[in-house]
Amino acid sequence: FSLGSVTVDESIGRACYNKQRMNLDLEQSAPLRRRGPRPEGNDTAPMIPSPPPGLPARHPLNLMKRTAIIGGTLYGMHEINLFHNIIHSPDVKHEWFKIGLATSIAIMGIKAYLELYQGKRKKKKVEYENFRTATHASIFLILIAWISFHKSLSSLYGGFKTILIMIGFGFGVLLQAALLIPVWGQNILSVVILTFFLQQYK
Repeated sequence: FSLGSVTVDESIGRACYNKQRMNLDLEQSAPLRRRGPRPEGNDTAPMIPSPPPGLPARHPLNLMKRTAIIGGTLYGMHEINLFHNIIHSPDVKHEWFKIGLATSIAIMGIKAYLELYQGKRKKKKVEYENFRTATHASIFLILIAWISFHKSLSSLYGGFKTILIMIGFGFGVLLQAALLIPVWGQNILSVVILTFFLQQYK
C-alpha cells in the first residue's frame, strides 16, 4: 500500500540505505581520526601515522624501572649469598662454573664481533640471514653455558632453585642491562665482570 505519494517499501528501502551509509562513514572516519597531520606545505602527501602507544625506550621512567629490576635481582642474589658461594663454597662445582665462564667469554666475543665490527664498522645488518653460522654457534654456546652453570650450582641450591636463579639472572640482569646500556658499554662491562671472576678463580 502507499502513504501519500511514497510507498512503504520505498520508505523502508531509504531508511536501510541511510543506515548503511552512516555506518560506512563512521568506519572510514575512525582510521582518519587516528592518523597524524600531513607535512607542512604539502596537502597531497600521505598523512604521517601516529607513534605507537607507550613510553620511549630512553624515557626516565623506563630507565628507572629497568634499574630497579636489576637492583632488586642483584639484592635477592646477595641475600642468598650467591656471589660469595660461587667463589668460596666447596659445594659449588667450580670446574663446571669455569666451563660456563669460558663459553660466556666466547659468546661475548661473537657478540662484539657482530655488533661492533660487522654492524658498526662494515655497516652490515646484523640478522640471521646474514650471519647464520655465528647465530648457530651462539645458540650452541648458550646451551653449553646453561648446562654448565646449572650443574655447577645445583649441587648447592638444588635443581629447581638453580633454574629460578638462572632465569632471574637472565631476565632481571642480562636482559635489563641489554635494554639499558649501549652496545659498546655492554661489551666493556662484560669484559670487566668476566675478567674479575677469572681472576678470583685463579
